[in-house]
Amino acid sequence: MIEQIKNDLQDIAETIKAVIDIDITIMDRKLLRVAGTGKLKRKVGMSAPKNSVFEKCLKSGKSYFIENPRNCTECIVCETKVQCDEKAEVCFPIIIDDKVEGVIAMIIFDDAKKEMFLKKKDIYESFDRRMGELISSRIKEKNMHHKLEYKSTELLTIIDSVNEGIITIDGHNKILNLNRYIKEKFKLKETYLINQDISRIIPDKIVNKFKPNNYYIEEETVTVDFNKSRFNFLLSVRPINFDKEIYGAVITFKDFNKLQQSVFKIDGKNSMFKFKDIIGSSSVFSQVKDQVKQVAKKNMPVLLLGETGTGKELFARAIHCESYRKNEIFMPINCGAIPETLMESELFGYERGAFTGASNSGKMGKFEIAKDGTIFLDEIGDMPLHMQVKLLRVLEEKEIMRVGGVNTIKVNPRIIAATNKNLYNMVEKGQFREDLFYRLNVIPIRIPALRERGNDILELSQYFLDRYNNIYDKSIKGFSEKVEEIFLSYSWPGNVRELQNLIEYAMNFEKEDSISPETIRGRTAETSEDPIEYRSLKDMVLQYEREVISNLMEKYGSDIVSKKLIAKKLKISTATLYRKIEKS
Repeated sequence: MIEQIKNDLQDIAETIKAVIDIDITIMDRKLLRVAGTGKLKRKVGMSAPKNSVFEKCLKSGKSYFIENPRNCTECIVCETKVQCDEKAEVCFPIIIDDKVEGVIAMIIFDDAKKEMFLKKKDIYESFDRRMGELISSRIKEKNMHHKLEYKSTELLTIIDSVNEGIITIDGHNKILNLNRYIKEKFKLKETYLINQDISRIIPDKIVNKFKPNNYYIEEETVTVDFNKSRFNFLLSVRPINFDKEIYGAVITFKDFNKLQQSVFKIDGKNSMFKFKDIIGSSSVFSQVKDQVKQVAKKNMPVLLLGETGTGKELFARAIHCESYRKNEIFMPINCGAIPETLMESELFGYERGAFTGASNSGKMGKFEIAKDGTIFLDEIGDMPLHMQVKLLRVLEEKEIMRVGGVNTIKVNPRIIAATNKNLYNMVEKGQFREDLFYRLNVIPIRIPALRERGNDILELSQYFLDRYNNIYDKSIKGFSEKVEEIFLSYSWPGNVRELQNLIEYAMNFEKEDSISPETIRGRTAETSEDPIEYRSLKDMVLQYEREVISNLMEKYGSDIVSKKLIAKKLKISTATLYRKIEKS
């Protein structure tokens, strides 16, 4: 501790010498001289004698007044007793926090001064003691200042390491400090904006809430325009309270776009799906799985073909999970379920004020959220022609532009597309762009229908049975032989999805140990002599709706324009039609 103020101690020693004309020496707890006056100054940096009064003072913590050096009991074993030329001395311990950290001593080398010294013994003892206390106080002050500096540096290091923006302001809304995140985000110089008003960054409508809310705001969405760039944050404010008064505040900025991406990543990790999770061991299905495994790690587009319900999205998720992008976002997009007027803003996002009803802070599109991940374009055949042009540009240029925006945003997702339609025929009819088709059709993979997979039907049935036994806390053991025959002979127009729904239905109504034909009769259109007897009114209405919609789509087509026409003929909204198609 004494080392920290040794320059100050030399000044103190010189000052005392100038006032009382007596030499001073100061030693640390290792008996190393750190200060001295007169001929003692030459000994600074050297060790004090062993077994000297200084050492006794240091070890005992007691003060000593020596009237006759060399001839007193305190000096009898001192290693410099013979060479000692001191006439008198007084030394006091320097005590800090109940520990002896050093010694301060007054030393007389002149007989005339000794006589005066002895006459004023009590005064000099008191003076030396007070000097020891002064040095102790100075060291404590220095040590406290050092600790405060360290804590301040430690706190600033922590603040700079946080992956969100932090700004501190005083009670007049002047900026006191900005952390590294904010400086890098806004591309600021080191001291830029210090002592500036916080309204230089935060909109006035938010700043005006500070005082009325006692500088307490909880995660409010805010758009910041700074240096010709726009940022979306979740802003929080906390007051700095001291002695029951507010002296300023700490403002935190969470990147809203990154938070969105984090949510998608977490959700994606919770729904990771690997090839081993795809049920089926038939030769035709195993061959498809082997093909998909080969292309999973290759960073190129994949086109999954197959009927509705064959598991195209499961394959897409498995490809993503086995790829080098597995730690990025998997973004499924159903092109047939997004209304045409909203498709561009959903895919590419929009800036604030881009259209009536747009969010004040704008919105990231799905391509921007998953810019380094995998985008699964389901029902790609339902994408409008004008959007096909924009999608092709994204695939070729690897950049998007938000609706109402002026700047391009770089994106580099892997595209996996899927459809249950014949894209070749659609290209010939002009319903699908030929250039986009060839861009997506780099690796086409056909997922076989369930009716083509043989005993996979029974394997999947058992898997769903075990799953719903666990969900509904039941113990149904299996299927009757008759049910297995029905399953193997049925055409499964809804494929795996239909099988799953059928078994969930049967699990809720079966009263025996095994699934019986009576339970499933009416849910498979080809197995019942009188299906109406076993079907609810709701089921019959849904079936009728499916047939009506299917017939109209065969007659008018299934593109966006045709769906609008069908909705108009059925006197329902386009959104309602999409929901009914999705359910079917």
